[in-house]
Amino acid sequence: MKLYRLILLLTPIITLKVIAQQPDGCRVTNTAFVAGEKVCYEVSYTWFFIWTDVGEACFTVDSDNRFGKTLLHLKATGKSYSFYDWFFKVRDLYESWVDPVSLSPHYYNRNIYEGGFTKENEYWFNQPGDSVKIRVRRKGGPNKFVSVKSPGCLFDVVTAIYYSRCLNFSGIRQGTVFPVNVLMDEEIFNVKYRYLGKDVRKVTGIGKMACLKFQVDLVAGDIFSTNQKLLVWVTDDANKLPVYIESPIRVGSIQVRLKSYQGLRHKLESNN
Repeated sequence: MKLYRLILLLTPIITLKVIAQQPDGCRVTNTAFVAGEKVCYEVSYTWFFIWTDVGEACFTVDSDNRFGKTLLHLKATGKSYSFYDWFFKVRDLYESWVDPVSLSPHYYNRNIYEGGFTKENEYWFNQPGDSVKIRVRRKGGPNKFVSVKSPGCLFDVVTAIYYSRCLNFSGIRQGTVFPVNVLMDEEIFNVKYRYLGKDVRKVTGIGKMACLKFQVDLVAGDIFSTNQKLLVWVTDDANKLPVYIESPIRVGSIQVRLKSYQGLRHKLESNN
């Protein structure tokens, strides 16, 4: 039932598979989004072939003055609908402050409540020795501080969403696989992604959209079993916006679909 963690950890990372093709390493120029954008997704869960909408996740972009700089504040929130709170209440917050041009992360904050389990994370990037300083606090316990050496092109999960949307997708060959370094909790995970080709995806309430389709080789753990795959459809336009996700999990399956959007930098094309 940790559906919102799934969205926030895995959805955005799909398109990062083209990082290896960038001539300037991690540097990008933001041409995909602007402050004022807000995108929300519906989360559906099925067990024994019955699909139910159980919650939503929203992503917002704002301009903010912090650390003596003008930065972009990237925020992702996840919540269960009130009808399901009695069963498994979710109130998740993930946010990152990044450079508005290069999108390099400065600071990351995570504060989650999932079925009575709580966790806090803070990351401070650009530390001495190319390290990331981390604070972790679980279930209201003591703070734990650690440092992780950055291998380069290292992302928190929120920055990964928006960084990926600024990459150049032209010339990607079907079947190409790329590794991506993502910092989760106190560990760096090397996740592999495969480009499956172009596709047209119909999203309920929005219409049919031209998309790029990706497959993620998932990390086995408390959500996924070994060898399970996650599929993501990303708009084949200047927005590079994830619009649909589907995946099995240990118990049942999930679907995540674009529900609403506003403030997009580019017009989103769709056909009924």
